[in-house]
Amino acid sequence: MPAAPPSAAASADQPAAATARLARSNLLRLETAELLKESFLHVHPGGAGGGTSGLGDARAHYEAKWAPSARGYLHRVKEAIDGLGSATLGPEVALLPGGENGASGEARYRVPLVSDKFAKTLQSSNTHASKSANIEGGNPLTSWSFPFPGGSSLTLAPIGSFAHAGNAGLANKRANGNVLPVLDVAVLVDGSADGGEGAFVGGKDYLNHRYTDKRNLLAVHIAKQLSQKKHRSTIGAVHLTHVFGDARKVGLLLTPPLNDGEADSKQNKKKRKRDSKKDGKKGKNNKLRFRIRLDLRGAIDGSQLFSRRQRKRRRRIGRRRGRVLDPALPPPPRPKQQPLDKTARRIGRHAALHQRPRRGRPPPRHPPPHQQYPRHAARGGRPLWALQRGFLRGHDTFTTTTLAVLLAYLYRTKAIGKRMGSVQAFTTFMKFWGETDWLGEEGLEAGIAAASVGGKETLAAEEVREWKAKKKAGLVIPRGGAERCAQSRLYLDDLRGSAVGDGRPETLLECYKRAFASSATRSASIAAPSHSDAPVLLDPTMTLNYLARLSPSFVRESRSEAQWALKTIHGREGDERGAFRALFLETNRFWTRYDAYVRVPLAYVPRAAGKRHGKGSQGVWGRDADDIGFDESVRRGVVGVLVRALGDRAVAVRALTSGNGDVRVGEGDANGGEGGAAAAVGNSDQCHRVPVRGSASVGYAADATHRPPASPADTRDRAPSLAIGLRLAPAAARRLVDRGPPAEDARGAFAFVSLWGDDKAQLRRFRDGAIVRAAVWNEPAEGVVEFSGMERSMGGIAERIVRHVIGLHFVTNKRNEQEKQGQAKQVAFELRDVVSFIDGVAGPSPSPYSDSLALHKKAMAAFDSLADFLRRNTAMSADPSHKGKKSCPLGLPLSIDEVEPLAPCLRYSALFPPVPHPLLGGPATHDRKIAGANVGAPILIQIRFEGSARWPASLNAMAAAKCAMLARLAEGIERLKDERAGDAEGFDGPMDATPTYLDVGFRGYSFRIVVRADQELRMLRGLTNPTPEAKALRLSLIDRHVRGPMRHSLIRAVHARHPSASAVVRLAHRWVGSHMLSDMLPLEALELLVARVYTDPSPSAEDDRSRQSPTGAIEGPPATAAAGFLRWLRLLAGHDWARAPLVVDPQNHISSRDRRLIRAQFDAVRGPEFQRGPAMYIISPADYDGVEEMTGSVVGEGDEMAPPAGPADAVEKAWAPTVTARFPERVVLGRAVALARCSHDHLTKCLQSGKGANGWAAAFQESSSSLTSYSALLRVDSSYIVDSGCSSTNADCAIAAPARPGEKGLPANSPFERSMQMRCAGPKELRQKQYKNLVLAKDTLHEWQPVNALVKTLRSKYSDYAVFFYNQFSPEAGRVHAAALLGRRVEFQRPVAAQWKEDSLVVANTDDLMEEIGYLCRNVVSTFKVFDAKQPNDAPLQKRKRERKSSVNDDDDGSEGSGSGSEQE
Repeated sequence: MPAAPPSAAASADQPAAATARLARSNLLRLETAELLKESFLHVHPGGAGGGTSGLGDARAHYEAKWAPSARGYLHRVKEAIDGLGSATLGPEVALLPGGENGASGEARYRVPLVSDKFAKTLQSSNTHASKSANIEGGNPLTSWSFPFPGGSSLTLAPIGSFAHAGNAGLANKRANGNVLPVLDVAVLVDGSADGGEGAFVGGKDYLNHRYTDKRNLLAVHIAKQLSQKKHRSTIGAVHLTHVFGDARKVGLLLTPPLNDGEADSKQNKKKRKRDSKKDGKKGKNNKLRFRIRLDLRGAIDGSQLFSRRQRKRRRRIGRRRGRVLDPALPPPPRPKQQPLDKTARRIGRHAALHQRPRRGRPPPRHPPPHQQYPRHAARGGRPLWALQRGFLRGHDTFTTTTLAVLLAYLYRTKAIGKRMGSVQAFTTFMKFWGETDWLGEEGLEAGIAAASVGGKETLAAEEVREWKAKKKAGLVIPRGGAERCAQSRLYLDDLRGSAVGDGRPETLLECYKRAFASSATRSASIAAPSHSDAPVLLDPTMTLNYLARLSPSFVRESRSEAQWALKTIHGREGDERGAFRALFLETNRFWTRYDAYVRVPLAYVPRAAGKRHGKGSQGVWGRDADDIGFDESVRRGVVGVLVRALGDRAVAVRALTSGNGDVRVGEGDANGGEGGAAAAVGNSDQCHRVPVRGSASVGYAADATHRPPASPADTRDRAPSLAIGLRLAPAAARRLVDRGPPAEDARGAFAFVSLWGDDKAQLRRFRDGAIVRAAVWNEPAEGVVEFSGMERSMGGIAERIVRHVIGLHFVTNKRNEQEKQGQAKQVAFELRDVVSFIDGVAGPSPSPYSDSLALHKKAMAAFDSLADFLRRNTAMSADPSHKGKKSCPLGLPLSIDEVEPLAPCLRYSALFPPVPHPLLGGPATHDRKIAGANVGAPILIQIRFEGSARWPASLNAMAAAKCAMLARLAEGIERLKDERAGDAEGFDGPMDATPTYLDVGFRGYSFRIVVRADQELRMLRGLTNPTPEAKALRLSLIDRHVRGPMRHSLIRAVHARHPSASAVVRLAHRWVGSHMLSDMLPLEALELLVARVYTDPSPSAEDDRSRQSPTGAIEGPPATAAAGFLRWLRLLAGHDWARAPLVVDPQNHISSRDRRLIRAQFDAVRGPEFQRGPAMYIISPADYDGVEEMTGSVVGEGDEMAPPAGPADAVEKAWAPTVTARFPERVVLGRAVALARCSHDHLTKCLQSGKGANGWAAAFQESSSSLTSYSALLRVDSSYIVDSGCSSTNADCAIAAPARPGEKGLPANSPFERSMQMRCAGPKELRQKQYKNLVLAKDTLHEWQPVNALVKTLRSKYSDYAVFFYNQFSPEAGRVHAAALLGRRVEFQRPVAAQWKEDSLVVANTDDLMEEIGYLCRNVVSTFKVFDAKQPNDAPLQKRKRERKSSVNDDDDGSEGSGSGSEQE
């Protein structure tokens, strides 16, 4: 059957879509070109006219203005280094001032010293005096020292971006994470190959970290010499820093002085002072523009890296083939060869790399390949893209050199050509990095699952490693004219001369792939003692792996981001953000990428991996400590163990690294002197830095066993810790059981028990008859407060697993005991206590208010019962007593077809869900007093009757008919109650019928029933010339009866799909109320914003969070309430409300054509100045103008009153916001955006500092001093305040933890439980005493919200004159802010004298306005204080001058509202 031809709309839509894609592509190209032009810098080491750049005088205008200053500063540094004299260096060089800074009296050093020479020095004596004597050289047998020839043996050479001809990756401060550009310079140490007495490097310095200690001690010596007073005016500040997070590789960070090297004479000081005062700006010399980082690199002969036997063997092989090989070339690697000394793996003179060589191979001496690709490609946006995501300048992330090397490979392989533009080169790079299987993990999980099917044994660790080595990519940068390098030929020659079948790799590349592969997987049944996986990209000589530093977690995350970048470049429907903004402008670093964060204390990490506490913990991590270092082994071990433990519960696990700070800090640090300038590096890059001059805050213990692992990022914590980010899969995170391998799989069972421990991995019998070891997580963790909804909103099961494995493998028993006794901070998720605002404390005997989800479900169950009752008792049936006339038990003339929910508590959105009331049909209670009113609004529902022609034909008669229907319904329910019908047993309490609604009590809940009459909507729609009142009535009815149920079903579907979404809505509602914005940001608007967070139409939103792959989805919907709330704040604060609409479409109901129509209508409404229309422009599927046609409101066949609605008519319908059509106002939205930004920054700082347990509550409060920023304050009488715990200025945030076993204490509760108790108790004056033999009168109020009603009245009457702020949950005070539009009405205006300078003869009379407001509030407000009572002064000019002069001389009494405030009681 031939395919149907495309419709006319689809055919017309194709050219428009193609045009849009072309425009988007061209716009991205132009924006990227402009970005590169404005951001990237050019600083040539040898000058613009020559030197190493080789660009000639034609490139002089490309250089930065401060390039001559940088070269001059480097010249001064070189002169200072050349002037260093010879010296004998030893460990005393790095000793901190005072000698003993440790609490235990142990000597501490500026840098970590780990060599065997230093250890022997410490072991010579146990007393402090003998140690000092040995260090000073008193015992020549145990003291250690080495000669330093002087500054003449040192050479400075530019490296990295500074050395590149195009300065690839060098950017200015704004494009560099708000960090001043750092120019990398290598200090090359001239070592002697013969190892003589005067050589800096000689003998066996390649063993046991000796070279590392020598290099670090030399770095400290140079730093101390450069920081001397004679060099301060020319060198500036000197700090010791870690080169990309490696504590064993110490570098120098030099901050130039502000005077640019000029002498600090009195004339220069006066000149700088004049420049700083001139025009209120700093002078041109009073600004830092760059820094210098010195990286010490020694020269050691490559032949010294290998044993003498290996060197002789290489010479024999060479002579046998008729040639003599260079002994500096490394020998062929063997699969089972013991790893060489880790110090030797970092030795090298590669002039462009900051990376350590791996597997004992020295770097090549040829020019770096990344200096040979086109200049336009060097200026691509890859560094900025990586910088915005925290993928640059970390200990295991990209560097500018790494990116340049990858680009060089693409250029050498002709994947990137000379004619490619920057965007094309960027796209090619993203495709290359995102689609290459660098770790060999694609398909690994499926292979493991297939191997274990049918009771087979789990794959062995060596089998997993072979799988990875076979599947992973291994690349070699090609070199022109050479088919195979000499190193590969030597490996093949050695392989041919050895025995066959010994399991050696066939090629050298395969040997590299196996060397950089481990057995680490997500399976808990596969042992993984090592986590040294890394990509393989070799230089042309195949002696250096450029990507050896990259960790597996970083490779997975960066590949996912690269795939997301590709989708963003190609564009997606529904994504209003431009590709340029999403790729280069939006920051998404470590602290905004994950669902949960946990801190691992490093001070208690066991030093020996094989002698750890606990049973069965050997072989889980630490096997690679000798290969990658103990610090990096701990970092990768924590990540690897958590990946195995969490399994499919976690999509991604990542450790914090440097380069993930707040990019907005440090704006004023450029002029803040040396201390402020150095602080900017720490705040944004978070690199370790220690000042050389003065007392140092960081020291390293002399004994390596007492030294905790170094954190990769300097967060300025008192106790060192490692921050871990977890991206969770919500569906799998709630799984309670981890099942082990079959019983016959001894190898897998041992690995399973080693991971979980004997106490947790116990034998259990399952329903299928299998008896296997399993870990069950149904018990709460000890020593930490858990809340009722944490398994849904905060990944509670995942937190229990994390606490268990961290305490078992990475925390000593001493630390565990301190946690149990409350003496140490628990290992738990950060910001977890924010759930205490929406849930209660879980425990053995929880309170009835602890579980908010159970309260919501009870209310929904009551609604379902009520809906079933109404439908069943209004069904028409023949009545024999009335001659077969149809009737129903309730006596209504029409049957009820549908009962639709509208209340927030019926979609899990109520901050305080309703609780059954004993006087409204709820269960009886034993309390002495019962609330006489329902604090809050009744549960709103609507009923729809069957279609009939008996409805009246006028609006007034229609309203009367609806009122009669409600009255008849109340009478029918009362009749059934009197007849004691079984269906009516749930009704109790009063029934209040009004012209618009009916309030009834059913099963303890107060329900408010409204009638939806479709005939009324059809009647209003059919009016030819409707009046404004008729139009307003039609819009209000459509919004309540049609759009309301649509939004309800949309939001409830989002909450059902994402369990934590409802928690985020409730937190947002509490936040809005705490900041006095209640009802100004409607609850429906908050729900739509949260729905946007969870269903963002970004390229990653389509990825399923439950589907596990090596490259998990980037971001996607949040899995925890804390992460969702932070993203909600970021959306509210970051969206451009003036220039872009916000389309919320969770189920893809809005087509691309409709989106373009929405954008066009938004531009027309906003106008060229972006000042018109609703302040918050939110569009959902319910905001379509023809929504009543899509929901069955239009009369169907046979209705002559309904006009025809064809496709053409539907296309012309408009999209307009309905929820935010009136609120919030522009000034309110600006305030909400500013508050959201401040709250987000505060919570992020709590995450970064690890102090979120105490400081997070400040985001939900306002300071008392903020009250004076309003025009007036209305203090509500205390008798009207039911819940004082939700106060905006003094909120109750304490969490009462459950008592420990054997201890007595108060019941555990949370702020949510205490608020629920106060709200259920009701107002004190309306409480009823309950007696044993008396039945209380059923006169309970269905709604008691006096303050809300007062505010609604004030807003309806005075919205043109003032803006009213209040907190609906604890309305202890209301704020009034005078509005700017005071000239719309004339009720509160008076004439003004000639001195008034405005273009009007009248002015608002605020005295009458405030007096009338005070009169309306007299029964509710106890205090009315005016802070801002500005009035035009009609007095003569001379008199006003005298009054102003006298007021200036008077002293301020300091009272609140003094001077212009007034108070009324």
